[in-house]
Amino acid sequence: MKNLEDNYWKQVEDLNWGKEHSVLRIEKELKKNHTLSECIQLDDFVQNKVRQLKRKFHTDWLDNPGIDVSDDGWDDLTNEVVGRGKEFYENITVEKLQEMANNSDYCENFSYCFQWTWDKKLI
Repeated sequence: MKNLEDNYWKQVEDLNWGKEHSVLRIEKELKKNHTLSECIQLDDFVQNKVRQLKRKFHTDWLDNPGIDVSDDGWDDLTNEVVGRGKEFYENITVEKLQEMANNSDYCENFSYCFQWTWDKKLI
């Protein structure tokens, strides 16, 4: 299981979201280098990591002073953390999330790179 998770993290890091926030570029790379099934599995992995972050920092987000982002911003921010890769994800703190929010150091939205797979999951 650990090797599979490491493989997913490598795939995320190879997309270079943190260097260039281009949904279209990443979508093209995903389609070129992976099967639909692999892309769906990677999206599931990413969304699972986003959910884990949201649960872990939910109280901190809503606390006083909290992390100053809207509902949509919270989604963008947590996806940004995952999009930057394993090391960034594993070392994220409340303070770093607050700093990212305060400095608008995140983009909309890493999960959109997988949007083209969402309707295919229903088939």
